[in-house]
Amino acid sequence: MKKSTAILLLLITVNVTNAQTMPEAFLGMLPKIPGSACSKEPKARTEFMNKIEEVNELIENEISSREEESDSNSDELEAQAMKKYAKQYGLSEKELKKLQDEDLSDEESDALVDKALKSSSKISLGEIKNMDKMNDPGQAAWAEALATEKMAKIQSAPSENEIKQIQTKNLYELTVLQKHLLDSIGAIESKFSQQFAKIQHDPDAKTMLDNISRLNIQLSGLMGEGNEAEGRSTGEKLDTEKMHYCNKYTPVYINILKSYEAYTKSCLTTCYRLELISARLTKLQTGVATNQQLGLLGLKKVLEYRSALQGVYQYNLFEN
Repeated sequence: MKKSTAILLLLITVNVTNAQTMPEAFLGMLPKIPGSACSKEPKARTEFMNKIEEVNELIENEISSREEESDSNSDELEAQAMKKYAKQYGLSEKELKKLQDEDLSDEESDALVDKALKSSSKISLGEIKNMDKMNDPGQAAWAEALATEKMAKIQSAPSENEIKQIQTKNLYELTVLQKHLLDSIGAIESKFSQQFAKIQHDPDAKTMLDNISRLNIQLSGLMGEGNEAEGRSTGEKLDTEKMHYCNKYTPVYINILKSYEAYTKSCLTTCYRLELISARLTKLQTGVATNQQLGLLGLKKVLEYRSALQGVYQYNLFEN
Protein backbone atom coordinates (compact mmCIF):
# COMPACT_ATOMS: atom_id res chain seq x y z
CA MET A 1 0.00 0.00 0.00
CA LYS A 2 1.38 3.37 -0.99
CA LYS A 3 1.53 6.04 1.68
CA SER A 4 -0.87 8.22 -0.31
CA THR A 5 -3.37 5.33 -0.47
CA ALA A 6 -3.15 4.76 3.27
CA ILE A 7 -3.75 8.44 3.90
CA LEU A 8 -6.72 8.42 1.48
CA LEU A 9 -8.25 5.47 3.35
CA LEU A 10 -7.77 7.35 6.58
CA LEU A 11 -9.48 10.45 5.19
CA ILE A 12 -12.39 8.39 3.87
CA THR A 13 -12.84 6.75 7.26
CA VAL A 14 -12.79 10.13 8.99
CA ASN A 15 -15.29 11.64 6.55
CA VAL A 16 -17.68 8.68 6.80
CA THR A 17 -17.70 8.58 10.58
CA ASN A 18 -17.32 12.34 11.03
CA ALA A 19 -15.08 11.51 13.97
CA GLN A 20 -11.60 10.44 14.89
CA THR A 21 -10.32 7.24 13.32
CA MET A 22 -11.04 4.24 15.51
CA PRO A 23 -8.61 1.42 16.37
CA GLU A 24 -10.44 -1.13 14.19
CA ALA A 25 -9.68 0.95 11.09
CA PHE A 26 -5.94 0.96 11.75
CA LEU A 27 -5.97 -2.74 12.61
CA GLY A 28 -7.50 -3.36 9.19
CA MET A 29 -4.79 -1.28 7.48
CA LEU A 30 -1.97 -3.41 8.88
CA PRO A 31 -0.61 -6.15 6.59
CA LYS A 32 -1.80 -9.70 7.15
CA ILE A 33 0.43 -12.13 8.98
CA PRO A 34 2.54 -13.82 6.27
CA GLY A 35 2.12 -17.56 5.77
CA SER A 36 5.89 -17.88 5.65
CA ALA A 37 8.65 -15.44 6.44
CA CYS A 38 11.72 -17.44 5.49
CA SER A 39 12.14 -16.62 1.81
CA LYS A 40 15.60 -15.58 0.62
CA GLU A 41 13.98 -13.06 -1.74
CA PRO A 42 13.82 -9.61 -0.12
CA LYS A 43 10.83 -8.20 -2.07
CA ALA A 44 8.02 -9.56 0.16
CA ARG A 45 9.79 -8.55 3.37
CA THR A 46 10.56 -5.04 2.07
CA GLU A 47 6.93 -4.45 1.03
CA PHE A 48 5.71 -5.82 4.35
CA MET A 49 8.01 -3.56 6.39
CA ASN A 50 7.15 -0.50 4.29
CA LYS A 51 3.44 -1.06 4.85
CA ILE A 52 4.03 -1.51 8.58
CA GLU A 53 5.89 1.81 8.76
CA GLU A 54 3.20 3.67 6.81
CA VAL A 55 0.41 2.51 9.11
CA ASN A 56 2.60 3.01 12.17
CA GLU A 57 3.03 6.68 11.28
CA LEU A 58 -0.72 7.11 10.91
CA ILE A 59 -1.42 5.43 14.27
CA GLU A 60 1.17 7.50 16.10
CA ASN A 61 -0.21 10.71 14.56
CA GLU A 62 -3.71 9.75 15.67
CA ILE A 63 -2.52 8.96 19.21
CA SER A 64 -0.62 12.25 19.36
CA SER A 65 -3.70 14.16 18.19
CA ARG A 66 -5.92 12.46 20.76
CA GLU A 67 -3.45 13.03 23.59
CA GLU A 68 -3.27 16.73 22.71
CA GLU A 69 -7.05 16.82 22.82
CA SER A 70 -6.96 14.97 26.13
CA ASP A 71 -4.59 17.59 27.55
CA SER A 72 -6.95 20.30 26.34
CA ASN A 73 -9.88 18.48 27.94
CA SER A 74 -7.89 18.16 31.15
CA ASP A 75 -7.48 21.93 31.27
CA GLU A 76 -11.23 22.33 30.71
CA LEU A 77 -11.93 19.67 33.32
CA GLU A 78 -9.69 21.45 35.81
CA ALA A 79 -11.50 24.73 35.14
CA GLN A 80 -14.90 23.10 35.66
CA ALA A 81 -13.69 21.40 38.83
CA MET A 82 -12.34 24.73 40.05
CA LYS A 83 -15.81 26.27 39.65
CA LYS A 84 -17.39 23.33 41.46
CA TYR A 85 -15.03 23.46 44.43
CA ALA A 86 -15.16 27.24 44.60
CA LYS A 87 -18.94 27.02 44.96
CA GLN A 88 -18.68 24.18 47.47
CA TYR A 89 -16.35 26.17 49.72
CA GLY A 90 -18.05 29.53 49.29
CA LEU A 91 -15.07 31.10 47.54
CA SER A 92 -14.80 32.85 44.23
CA GLU A 93 -12.58 31.26 41.56
CA LYS A 94 -10.22 34.19 42.03
CA GLU A 95 -9.96 33.44 45.76
CA LEU A 96 -9.42 29.73 45.11
CA LYS A 97 -6.59 30.50 42.69
CA LYS A 98 -5.19 32.96 45.19
CA LEU A 99 -4.92 30.16 47.75
CA GLN A 100 -2.54 28.36 45.39
CA ASP A 101 -0.21 31.35 45.27
CA GLU A 102 3.01 30.53 47.15
CA ASP A 103 3.60 34.25 47.83
CA LEU A 104 0.29 34.62 49.67
CA SER A 105 0.81 36.02 53.18
CA ASP A 106 -0.14 33.96 56.25
CA GLU A 107 -2.82 36.48 57.15
CA GLU A 108 -4.47 36.32 53.71
CA SER A 109 -4.20 32.55 53.62
CA ASP A 110 -5.75 32.15 57.09
CA ALA A 111 -8.61 34.47 56.16
CA LEU A 112 -9.47 32.53 53.01
CA VAL A 113 -9.15 29.12 54.70
CA ASP A 114 -11.34 30.32 57.58
CA LYS A 115 -13.96 31.51 55.08
CA ALA A 116 -13.91 28.20 53.22
CA LEU A 117 -14.15 26.09 56.38
CA LYS A 118 -17.05 28.10 57.77
CA SER A 119 -18.88 27.89 54.45
CA SER A 120 -18.39 24.16 53.88
CA SER A 121 -18.45 22.73 57.41
CA LYS A 122 -19.26 25.58 59.82
CA ILE A 123 -15.84 25.06 61.43
CA SER A 124 -13.53 28.00 61.89
CA LEU A 125 -9.79 27.97 61.39
CA GLY A 126 -9.49 28.99 65.04
CA GLU A 127 -11.29 25.84 66.15
CA ILE A 128 -8.92 23.70 64.10
CA LYS A 129 -5.88 25.50 65.50
CA ASN A 130 -7.25 24.96 69.02
CA MET A 131 -7.22 21.22 68.31
CA ASP A 132 -3.48 21.26 68.87
CA LYS A 133 -4.07 22.45 72.42
CA MET A 134 -6.60 19.72 73.24
CA ASN A 135 -5.70 16.42 74.85
CA ASP A 136 -6.81 13.16 73.18
CA PRO A 137 -10.18 12.95 75.01
CA GLY A 138 -10.84 16.58 74.09
CA GLN A 139 -10.11 15.92 70.43
CA ALA A 140 -12.36 12.86 70.47
CA ALA A 141 -15.22 14.80 72.06
CA TRP A 142 -14.85 17.62 69.53
CA ALA A 143 -14.87 15.15 66.65
CA GLU A 144 -17.92 13.35 68.06
CA ALA A 145 -19.82 16.63 68.40
CA LEU A 146 -18.98 17.56 64.82
CA ALA A 147 -20.06 14.12 63.59
CA THR A 148 -23.37 14.41 65.45
CA GLU A 149 -24.01 17.78 63.84
CA LYS A 150 -23.18 16.42 60.40
CA MET A 151 -25.37 13.35 60.86
CA ALA A 152 -28.30 15.53 61.91
CA LYS A 153 -27.85 17.57 58.75
CA ILE A 154 -27.78 14.43 56.61
CA GLN A 155 -30.85 12.98 58.31
CA SER A 156 -32.73 16.18 57.64
CA ALA A 157 -32.15 15.72 53.93
CA PRO A 158 -32.50 11.97 53.27
CA SER A 159 -32.81 12.44 49.52
CA GLU A 160 -29.35 13.97 49.40
CA ASN A 161 -28.00 11.18 51.58
CA GLU A 162 -29.58 8.53 49.35
CA ILE A 163 -27.98 10.11 46.30
CA LYS A 164 -24.59 10.01 47.99
CA GLN A 165 -25.08 6.35 48.93
CA ILE A 166 -25.87 5.51 45.31
CA GLN A 167 -22.83 7.44 44.13
CA THR A 168 -20.60 5.66 46.65
CA LYS A 169 -21.96 2.27 45.64
CA ASN A 170 -21.48 2.99 41.96
CA LEU A 171 -17.99 4.25 42.63
CA TYR A 172 -17.08 1.03 44.44
CA GLU A 173 -18.64 -1.23 41.83
CA LEU A 174 -16.95 0.65 39.02
CA THR A 175 -13.60 0.52 40.79
CA VAL A 176 -13.92 -3.24 41.31
CA LEU A 177 -14.92 -3.77 37.67
CA GLN A 178 -12.08 -1.56 36.46
CA LYS A 179 -9.56 -3.56 38.49
CA HIS A 180 -11.00 -6.84 37.23
CA LEU A 181 -10.74 -5.79 33.58
CA LEU A 182 -7.22 -4.39 34.00
CA ASP A 183 -6.08 -7.55 35.81
CA SER A 184 -7.58 -9.73 33.06
CA ILE A 185 -5.86 -7.79 30.28
CA GLY A 186 -2.60 -7.78 32.22
CA ALA A 187 -2.70 -11.54 32.76
CA ILE A 188 -3.35 -12.28 29.08
CA GLU A 189 -0.67 -9.89 27.84
CA SER A 190 1.81 -11.29 30.37
CA LYS A 191 1.18 -14.75 28.95
CA PHE A 192 1.92 -13.54 25.41
CA SER A 193 5.12 -11.85 26.63
CA GLN A 194 6.23 -15.10 28.22
CA GLN A 195 5.51 -17.05 25.04
CA PHE A 196 7.51 -14.65 22.88
CA ALA A 197 10.34 -14.60 25.44
CA LYS A 198 10.45 -18.40 25.48
CA ILE A 199 11.48 -18.39 21.83
CA GLN A 200 14.18 -15.83 22.47
CA HIS A 201 15.64 -17.80 25.37
CA ASP A 202 15.57 -21.21 23.72
CA PRO A 203 19.08 -22.67 24.30
CA ASP A 204 19.03 -24.28 20.84
CA ALA A 205 18.69 -20.83 19.29
CA LYS A 206 22.01 -19.69 20.74
CA THR A 207 23.73 -22.81 19.44
CA MET A 208 22.33 -22.29 15.95
CA LEU A 209 23.24 -18.58 15.94
CA ASP A 210 26.77 -19.37 17.07
CA ASN A 211 27.12 -21.84 14.20
CA ILE A 212 25.77 -19.29 11.72
CA SER A 213 28.25 -16.72 13.02
CA ARG A 214 31.12 -19.19 12.67
CA LEU A 215 30.18 -19.98 9.07
CA ASN A 216 29.91 -16.26 8.30
CA ILE A 217 33.45 -15.74 9.54
CA GLN A 218 34.70 -18.69 7.48
CA LEU A 219 33.01 -17.37 4.36
CA SER A 220 34.54 -13.93 4.85
CA GLY A 221 37.98 -15.53 5.03
CA LEU A 222 37.46 -17.34 1.75
CA MET A 223 36.94 -14.22 -0.34
CA GLY A 224 39.41 -14.01 -3.18
CA GLU A 225 40.83 -16.04 -6.05
CA GLY A 226 41.45 -19.75 -5.65
CA ASN A 227 38.76 -20.29 -2.99
CA GLU A 228 35.66 -20.29 -5.18
CA ALA A 229 34.72 -23.95 -4.67
CA GLU A 230 35.22 -23.88 -0.90
CA GLY A 231 33.47 -20.52 -0.74
CA ARG A 232 30.42 -21.88 -2.56
CA SER A 233 30.32 -24.91 -0.28
CA THR A 234 30.56 -22.78 2.86
CA GLY A 235 27.95 -20.37 1.49
CA GLU A 236 25.53 -23.24 0.89
CA LYS A 237 26.09 -24.53 4.42
CA LEU A 238 25.46 -21.04 5.75
CA ASP A 239 22.19 -20.71 3.79
CA THR A 240 21.09 -24.13 5.03
CA GLU A 241 21.73 -23.16 8.65
CA LYS A 242 19.90 -19.84 8.22
CA MET A 243 16.91 -21.59 6.67
CA HIS A 244 16.93 -24.21 9.42
CA TYR A 245 16.95 -21.48 12.07
CA CYS A 246 14.14 -19.54 10.38
CA ASN A 247 11.98 -22.63 9.78
CA LYS A 248 12.39 -23.70 13.39
CA TYR A 249 11.32 -20.46 15.10
CA THR A 250 9.20 -18.48 12.63
CA PRO A 251 6.24 -20.92 12.63
CA VAL A 252 6.21 -20.85 16.44
CA TYR A 253 6.26 -17.05 16.41
CA ILE A 254 3.49 -16.89 13.79
CA ASN A 255 1.24 -19.19 15.83
CA ILE A 256 1.63 -16.95 18.88
CA LEU A 257 1.14 -13.86 16.70
CA LYS A 258 -2.15 -15.18 15.33
CA SER A 259 -3.47 -15.62 18.85
CA TYR A 260 -2.19 -12.17 19.73
CA GLU A 261 -3.98 -10.67 16.73
CA ALA A 262 -7.26 -12.34 17.79
CA TYR A 263 -6.77 -11.05 21.32
CA THR A 264 -6.11 -7.51 20.08
CA LYS A 265 -9.34 -7.53 18.08
CA SER A 266 -11.37 -8.84 20.99
CA CYS A 267 -9.79 -6.60 23.64
CA LEU A 268 -10.87 -3.40 21.89
CA THR A 269 -14.36 -3.84 23.37
CA THR A 270 -12.79 -4.12 26.80
CA CYS A 271 -10.73 -0.99 26.12
CA TYR A 272 -13.90 0.95 25.33
CA ARG A 273 -15.48 -0.29 28.57
CA LEU A 274 -12.42 0.79 30.54
CA GLU A 275 -12.58 4.27 29.02
CA LEU A 276 -16.28 4.52 29.84
CA ILE A 277 -15.59 3.41 33.41
CA SER A 278 -12.79 5.95 33.73
CA ALA A 279 -15.06 8.74 32.49
CA ARG A 280 -17.82 7.69 34.88
CA LEU A 281 -15.40 7.55 37.81
CA THR A 282 -14.22 11.06 36.96
CA LYS A 283 -17.82 12.20 36.89
CA LEU A 284 -18.56 10.56 40.24
CA GLN A 285 -15.39 11.84 41.88
CA THR A 286 -15.36 15.40 40.56
CA GLY A 287 -18.89 16.02 39.36
CA VAL A 288 -17.49 17.01 35.98
CA ALA A 289 -18.20 15.06 32.80
CA THR A 290 -15.44 14.38 30.27
CA ASN A 291 -16.11 14.54 26.54
CA GLN A 292 -13.11 12.65 25.20
CA GLN A 293 -13.97 10.25 22.39
CA LEU A 294 -13.36 6.56 22.99
CA GLY A 295 -10.46 4.77 21.29
CA LEU A 296 -7.16 6.04 22.69
CA LEU A 297 -6.53 2.95 24.79
CA GLY A 298 -7.47 0.72 21.85
CA LEU A 299 -5.09 2.59 19.56
CA LYS A 300 -2.24 1.87 21.96
CA LYS A 301 -3.17 -1.83 21.93
CA VAL A 302 -3.09 -1.80 18.11
CA LEU A 303 0.32 -0.12 18.25
CA GLU A 304 1.59 -2.88 20.56
CA TYR A 305 0.29 -5.53 18.16
CA ARG A 306 1.96 -3.67 15.28
CA SER A 307 5.27 -4.00 17.11
CA ALA A 308 4.81 -7.77 17.47
CA LEU A 309 3.74 -8.06 13.82
CA GLN A 310 6.88 -6.22 12.72
CA GLY A 311 8.95 -8.90 14.44
CA VAL A 312 7.66 -11.72 12.25
CA TYR A 313 10.78 -11.54 10.01
CA GLN A 314 13.29 -11.42 12.86
CA TYR A 315 14.34 -15.06 12.35
CA ASN A 316 14.98 -14.52 8.65
CA LEU A 317 18.71 -13.82 8.55
CA PHE A 318 19.04 -13.61 4.79
CA GLU A 319 20.31 -10.23 3.61
CA ASN A 320 17.82 -7.75 2.14
